[in-house]
Amino acid sequence: MFDLVRGNPLIAFTLAFVRTRLEPVRERSERGASAVEWAVIAAICVIAALAIGAAVVAVVNANKSKIEQGTTLPG
Repeated sequence: MFDLVRGNPLIAFTLAFVRTRLEPVRERSERGASAVEWAVIAAICVIAALAIGAAVVAVVNANKSKIEQGTTLPG
């Protein structure tokens, strides 16, 4: 194959052209995968924050009368 490329400048130019065009596409696909990974990580963090917030709200609502009276909570 390399003999064919060396012997024909049009094929050599075409291969070089295709390689230079494909390189940014490869880099973009890696950036896209990275963006998806970050989106998944962000979604997990949001879900964890919502779960912690819901737990805090549940505890506060369950002990609302004690909090209003100023009594100490067990635990």
